[in-house]
Amino acid sequence: MMLRESAVVAMGFVVAGSTLAGIAGTAMAADGGEPLRTASAVVDFGPDLGQNFGTLFEAADASGRVRFGAGFLGVYNTVARSDRFTIQFYVRPVNDDNKFVFEPLPRYSEDTGVYTSEREGRLIAMARAYDFRVHTWDSAAHEWKVDPEFATLSLRDGDGRMRLGDGVLTFIQSKVDYNGKVILNPPKKGSYHHFYYAIGHLFWYHADPEQPTGVTVVACPWKPGQDAVDLSQAVAHQCPMGQTTWAYGQINGKVITVTNWGGVYVFDGKRWTSLRDPDGKSFQVYSALNYYDRVLLGQYPTGCVYEFDGHSISLKEGWPPRLPGVAAYSREAQTTTLYRGDLFVGVWPWAEIWRYDRDANRWHSMGRAFTSPAATDAVGHPYEKEILAYNEAKKASVVGNDWGQRVAGLVPIGDALMVSTSNKGGSKRVPEFTFIDQDTLNQYGRVSRLTLPGHLTAAIRWTGKPIELKFEIFTDRMRITQDGKQLACSSIEPSLTEGLKDAKVTWGRGVFGPATTTLKTTLTRPVPSGG
Repeated sequence: MMLRESAVVAMGFVVAGSTLAGIAGTAMAADGGEPLRTASAVVDFGPDLGQNFGTLFEAADASGRVRFGAGFLGVYNTVARSDRFTIQFYVRPVNDDNKFVFEPLPRYSEDTGVYTSEREGRLIAMARAYDFRVHTWDSAAHEWKVDPEFATLSLRDGDGRMRLGDGVLTFIQSKVDYNGKVILNPPKKGSYHHFYYAIGHLFWYHADPEQPTGVTVVACPWKPGQDAVDLSQAVAHQCPMGQTTWAYGQINGKVITVTNWGGVYVFDGKRWTSLRDPDGKSFQVYSALNYYDRVLLGQYPTGCVYEFDGHSISLKEGWPPRLPGVAAYSREAQTTTLYRGDLFVGVWPWAEIWRYDRDANRWHSMGRAFTSPAATDAVGHPYEKEILAYNEAKKASVVGNDWGQRVAGLVPIGDALMVSTSNKGGSKRVPEFTFIDQDTLNQYGRVSRLTLPGHLTAAIRWTGKPIELKFEIFTDRMRITQDGKQLACSSIEPSLTEGLKDAKVTWGRGVFGPATTTLKTTLTRPVPSGG
C-alpha cells in the first residue's frame, strides 16, 4: 500500500521572514484583516530543570471535537529528544477526510538509514553507517548542507545538544558541558552514553568493561549555574541485562527509561524503582511521548504502544492497528509524535504510518513510507524469503530481517511532518541482492515531507522572564507571535475555519500533556457565546 497523494495543495509558509522552499505559495503578510479567533497568554516557564512544558490550550466545538490548540512536544525517539522550546499550533477540520501530500526530498548520501530530529527550527539528519556528518535541510536552496553546528563533531547514538534556560547543554563522547564549561568528564573506565536532563537531574548510562553483563543507569542532581556534577550525589541502578536505551520520558516529576532488554526503570527524584525486570525475552522500547496524562512507549515485538501513568505500564492493544496482509508478529512501534493535533506512529517492518483521531476514536492509515515490495504475511519482513534463499545458496549468514523498513523519524518542521526511513541497521546492499531494485533502494535513507492543512511549528526565544505568546486564526492564514514579533505564519484553506467561532478554550490541559508552565494572563477573542 503506497502513501496516497491527495488533491490538497501544499501551503505557503514563512518563518522569520524567509519562505520555505518546496512549499508552494508566497510569504504571508503579517497584517491585514481581523483574526477570527485569538488566544494569547503570558507564560512563565519558571526555572528550567529540563521539564517538558506541555499544553498551552485546546479549543473544542459544541460536539466536543478539538478544533485548535497549541503546546510543546515532549518526545524521545530512538536517538534524540525533541527541542522543548518548539511550539506547535494547529487547526483541525470539522470532518476529517485524511487528505495529505507526500513529497520525497533529494537524498544527501547513499546511506540506507537516516535518523532525524529538530533543533531551533532546523531539521537535523544523521546517517547510521557511512556519512556520519550531520546534515540540515536548507529549505530556501532546496538542498541538504552539512550542519555548521555539528560539522566537526563525531556523534554517537544519543549524543547531541539541548537548549537549557539561556544556555546549551552538550553531551558528546562521554563528556558533558554547559555553555562550553565541562560539568562531567568521561569515566576512567568504560563510557557514558545516552544522556537526558529532567527534574533537575542529569541522567546517563554507564558501560563498564569490568561489568560483564548489564549496564548502570545513573541520575545525578545538577542545575544550570552550578559547577561540575557531584558524582557523590549520584543515584545509580544496576540493570542486570542490557547495554543501552532508546527512550526516556517524564511525567508527574518522574523519569522513565527502558533498556534494550526490557528493564523498565523509574526515578522519582530520590530513588530508582523497577517496573519490569528483563526475563530474557525481547522487549524493546524505541520511543517515549507525552500524550495527555500519559507517556506512550513505542514497543517491540507487539508493534503497539504501552502507556505509563506515573505508576505502572500497560499495553494498549491495537494502538496502532496493522495493515491488512502483513504478519502480526515482530512488529515495532518505533517512532511517535504529535502533528496537527493528532498522534502519529511509525511501525516496523513495513514502514506503516498511522494517525489517531482521539475525538473520533479512529486510527487513520497514512499508508507506507515505501512503495515496494508488496506487503505480505507469508514472511515477517520485506525480502526475508529472498535473503534466506541467498544464505542457503551462498552458505552466508545475512540476518533475514536486515532489509525490514523503518520509519526512523517523524519530526514536525514548519507546516510539515518530516518522515525519514532506514533498513534495520544502515547496512549496504549486498551486490547479489538484485531483488532489491534501485528505486526501492533509494527509498531507504530517504527524507520526505508529509503535510496536512492546519499545522504550524516555530521555535520560541528564551528570555528568562515571562513571555507573551499569541495565536491567531484568520480566514486564510494562522500566525504565532512572541512579545509582538511574528515567529511563523502559514496559509490555510477558508473551509478549515468553519465552526471555530464558538469553540471554547481550555487552558493548561490537552494533547501535549498537562502544562508545567504558569499561565499568568490569558485572553481569548472573541469570547464564545455562553462561554
